[in-house]
Amino acid sequence: MPAKYKLSYFDGRGRGEVLRLLFAGAGQEFEDDRLKGDAWAAFKPKTPYGQMPVLTVDNKTMINQTGAIARFIAREFGLYGTNNMESSKCDVIFETINDVFTEMIKVFFEKDEAKKAENGKKLNTEVLPKFFAFMAKLLKENGGKCLVGSKLSLADVAFFDMLDKITENKGMGADLYKDFADIKTFYENVQKLPKIKSYLEKRQPDM
Repeated sequence: MPAKYKLSYFDGRGRGEVLRLLFAGAGQEFEDDRLKGDAWAAFKPKTPYGQMPVLTVDNKTMINQTGAIARFIAREFGLYGTNNMESSKCDVIFETINDVFTEMIKVFFEKDEAKKAENGKKLNTEVLPKFFAFMAKLLKENGGKCLVGSKLSLADVAFFDMLDKITENKGMGADLYKDFADIKTFYENVQKLPKIKSYLEKRQPDM
């Protein structure tokens, strides 16, 4: 009997969206458990570490931590490269993206307007340009279509998710596309992949 997967996260994209996209890219059905209102308070004591996202497999085994869940999904459905070196490259890219996302969060959730502006300036003038240059180099070295190997992988999905966040938050690095045309093309090509496209057409607006 095929395994059952339930992904529990808040009713928004955040750190959970890359996991939804991985399931979509694999063409794998899963229960998209979006917690609203008081549901998180009730669910929190049941989680392994009091945080989300959490992936429940076959109604019993809970996996927490975004990176651990992402790698589990990638391994389960052939999105983790074809050998140890390719898997390691996926890890490098995923962790780099996570570092950048942490810098983005400093802007999203900073309440002090002066600090928010300072963090935003650093993100747009230092963090994102360095990140785009690094990713453009990796993309070019691998032939331009994908980041690792010759087919969709965890690395591509994670990068697409980051670009999607940047694109939707137009004040946050979206103008960098003009200097990195290959990255814009990559983003648009992943958008057009049938399984990804189908998911994007149906997904809920971000909260």
